[in-house]
Amino acid sequence: MSTSPPGPATRLDASALADAPALRAALGTLARESGRDERAVLREARRYLDELRTSHDRRVHRLWVRAGRALIGAGYAGIDYDPAQVEHVRSVLAASPAVVLSSHRSYLDGGALTVGFHDSGLPPLTVFGGINMAFWPLGAMWRRNGMVFIRRGEDDPVYRCTLRHWLAHLVGQRRPLQWFIEGTRSRTGKLGPPRLGLLAYLVDAWREGGLDDLQLLPVAVCYDQLQEVAEYAGEARGAAKTAESLAWLLRFVRAQRGRFGRVYVRFGAPVSLREALGPAGPAQARSPAERRLELQKLAFEVACRINDATPITGAALVTLALLGARGRALTLAQIGKSVQGYLDFAGRRSLPLAPTARLGSDTAVTAVLDGLAAQGVVQAHRDGREAVFGVAPGQHLAAAYYRNTIAHFFLLGAIAEIALLEAADHAAAQRIEAFETSALELRDLLKFDFFFREREPFLATLRAELDRLAPDWPDRLAAGPDGVRALLGLVPTLSCDMLLRPFFEAYAIAADALAAHGAESAPEPDRWMEECMGLGRQYELQRRLGHPESVSRHLFATGLELARHRGLCQPGETAAARSQFAAQLHAVLRRLDTVHAIAVRRVEAALVTQAVPPQA
Repeated sequence: MSTSPPGPATRLDASALADAPALRAALGTLARESGRDERAVLREARRYLDELRTSHDRRVHRLWVRAGRALIGAGYAGIDYDPAQVEHVRSVLAASPAVVLSSHRSYLDGGALTVGFHDSGLPPLTVFGGINMAFWPLGAMWRRNGMVFIRRGEDDPVYRCTLRHWLAHLVGQRRPLQWFIEGTRSRTGKLGPPRLGLLAYLVDAWREGGLDDLQLLPVAVCYDQLQEVAEYAGEARGAAKTAESLAWLLRFVRAQRGRFGRVYVRFGAPVSLREALGPAGPAQARSPAERRLELQKLAFEVACRINDATPITGAALVTLALLGARGRALTLAQIGKSVQGYLDFAGRRSLPLAPTARLGSDTAVTAVLDGLAAQGVVQAHRDGREAVFGVAPGQHLAAAYYRNTIAHFFLLGAIAEIALLEAADHAAAQRIEAFETSALELRDLLKFDFFFREREPFLATLRAELDRLAPDWPDRLAAGPDGVRALLGLVPTLSCDMLLRPFFEAYAIAADALAAHGAESAPEPDRWMEECMGLGRQYELQRRLGHPESVSRHLFATGLELARHRGLCQPGETAAARSQFAAQLHAVLRRLDTVHAIAVRRVEAALVTQAVPPQA
């Protein structure tokens, strides 16, 4: 396939679609159902189609590739693609229409994909992006490089109908499409919940387009370090998002000058719509709820494959260790020992590793620390007998961003640690059942922040994970609390406090804020958020939090969603139910305290053992 658009300029004429019988019929139905004049509806659709117009201009494409390469090159040593993955993607694009569904960490993501696809000899993409980026003069140039600007969250039925048919038209032309499955940049480091709007249109377009198959290509784009992390941390503390404009763009470009490592683009295994949903054609008689569930499962599978493809970076491992120390500065040896179990685990599981994650020497750890220190995330103290390193004041949210990029890899083990401690306090005959019940409850608490399989596959995968980490775990659990604590002293990773405590602390703050209202009506979301922020700062000043990054608007928003999902915001909800919810979360935090104490003793004991010379 050609690496450039076919011809000097190929216009994807959206306006011509207004005469297509299928769109005219759909607009006529809308006009009749809404009581509007059909000609007025058609005029509105034509305005939307003009807004959706795009083209592939070879000259603009080459200019955009050069600009993207220069922008990324100002701060990064290059874009790292896996050659074997690229060849597989080439074969997929040659055999079938495809849509590239990418994670979204930075405004640089689009440039990384544009440059990477061009340099790898892959065809150019038709990209769907938010209309907030269509500002003068860049909007016109983006449109000439295959950008389709869309109105996210637009509820107007005429717009939705028009966009759906335009997407179907592009799919029918077999043009490789691309958008970010989260819809917006991740502010926390972990993959956000998928936006289903475009995906729903895509499934409808595939069913009605007469195509044999359509492939969804999961893509993970990540960075050794990212300049935008400071912006995300500010938003988590309450700063307003900066509106996009030409002045904003110039500031963004200047901010990319630095030494931030490399950009990584990794492809997950494609998802075939034919295999996932059955043969193409009109959907069988199913309720809207069934169709939405089908769509959610499809998005879930794509998201899981993006997570699986995301490489572990050195910054993620180092910030994991520093944040897990809960304010204590660590030596190089302590950092190395803290991350070793995670590296061993990654090696056994063949997890993707960035070059910076190979932290087998003080030199490698120092290189990562120096990069984070240059960003202001880490501070060093070198005037004592030994250099020590910690998270810089006010930078815990920035450090947490890097740590969260790898949380999904260790999530099951972290849940198992908490569930084992909970189950150990039950009667011996009930401990296995209590372990599974506790794990399912934790899964339910975390389901708005992470992706989980359904009940039985989740439990089966959890047991398999424990079998790998500690094959004798059933015997240890049967021995009760002492057996479980001994087990936690031996497993290669102890993850729950280091990875999950900020989430549970934020949920607990949200629950405490709600419980303070007793049986009164729940506060409005904005007021509730401000109460969470105020209470979180109070707890931080009182040193009631293990992780300052728990005071985050993003995490509080999930806590509020969790409470609403449990019906705790309904009128007339009892004070007891709200207090019970808060008590459940504080009980989890006490389990995390136990794991943290075990982890600290383990690292200190290992370092003492290393320091003792062997006996003659």
